[in-house]
Amino acid sequence: MGKMHLWIVAGLAVTELVSAAPPASDASAQIAALKNEIAELKKSAYHPELGEQMLTIQIRHARLWFAGEAQNWTLTAFELQEIKEAFEAVVEQNPEHAIFQPQRLADILPAMTKAPIAALRDAIDHGSKVEFEKAYDGLSTACTGCHRAAGNDFLVIQRPTAPILDNLRTAPEKKR
Repeated sequence: MGKMHLWIVAGLAVTELVSAAPPASDASAQIAALKNEIAELKKSAYHPELGEQMLTIQIRHARLWFAGEAQNWTLTAFELQEIKEAFEAVVEQNPEHAIFQPQRLADILPAMTKAPIAALRDAIDHGSKVEFEKAYDGLSTACTGCHRAAGNDFLVIQRPTAPILDNLRTAPEKKR
């Protein structure tokens, strides 16, 4: 093939590719359709019910206590982050939960837990067992307050007296 023929073939190929690409408006419509499909999939995905989510938080809350008492600040920071993420999931999956109507769970839960979580973060960062215990009690009080606001006065959160699960070592590893 001569050079001129190659240029013609290349030109035709480019023209075909350009004409095959969807117009920008079609691309926008496709993106919108995909976003809607993702939203629908999120709705139909498995989400634990609120009580199950709270039980997970309760387990993390107990682990947080024992890690803090052992002054294992790495594990304590991990458990606090897990609790924070679990609260975020509760809000994301139950923003309009009927328990607080006409108020919204998505408004109440963050308002009640933001300050205690920040205080716990500070105590962990300072490596202070005294600060940790005070901040931990603050989170427990916030949880109980949220339960009371929901009309569940019987759900009182406190310091655990025994591990729920005893297969996680809470004492920090000795440095070698």
